[in-house]
Amino acid sequence: MLRIAICDDIMEQTLTLQTYIREFYENNPTEYKLYLYTSGEDLIADAGKLDIIFLDIEMPGLDGIETGQSIRAQNYKCRIIMATVMVERMKEAFFIEAFRFIVKPFERDEVEEALLACMKRVLGNSTILLYHSRLPYEVPQSEIQYVVTYDSYCEYRVKNKMLRSEDSLRELEKRLDSRLFFRIHRKYIVNMAQIESYKNGVLQMKDITLPVSRRRKKDFEHAYMEFDLKYR
Repeated sequence: MLRIAICDDIMEQTLTLQTYIREFYENNPTEYKLYLYTSGEDLIADAGKLDIIFLDIEMPGLDGIETGQSIRAQNYKCRIIMATVMVERMKEAFFIEAFRFIVKPFERDEVEEALLACMKRVLGNSTILLYHSRLPYEVPQSEIQYVVTYDSYCEYRVKNKMLRSEDSLRELEKRLDSRLFFRIHRKYIVNMAQIESYKNGVLQMKDITLPVSRRRKKDFEHAYMEFDLKYR
């Protein structure tokens, strides 16, 4: 599920933006949830769970730039779309790596273009059905650290648990977001967003070190560099 937030202290602007977002997803069916905030302080408390944020620059208390700095420190994957009536403040948003800028009063086409661009960049948003102790779990692909493949099933490291599915390797590679996942070895598929470091054919992911096979090393390095340029 895509998690989208609007943070604006002016209700009229929030309602307009809310309408445009809902109409966009009526025409581009995607499972999403919309969160509304009137202050940067409240938004920051939930920043870790959000995928897209429409953030007003001019707000009482913490303004949009200060709020964006805190969000970026918590959630580097979040796409921040800055909104303002003061065009001269847009250059400040480069310091928080804002993804897009939209000008008030909002125009439908501008909002839709920003959302469409975000949809192309948000990775691993779809879920996959996995099992743990025979209980089913719908897990966002972005939360999968790596996958270990076997002949007739696969195991998935999700946070501190190993979950399981009966998918074949061929089925799994079709289902996983190819922008996010790469098969580094005949047994391992990794989430490139969760790689902490890579050097000389070895990658580090939190508490595990995994080898990249010689046959896949060149392709992996190219894919990892492309991922780093496009999505980090």
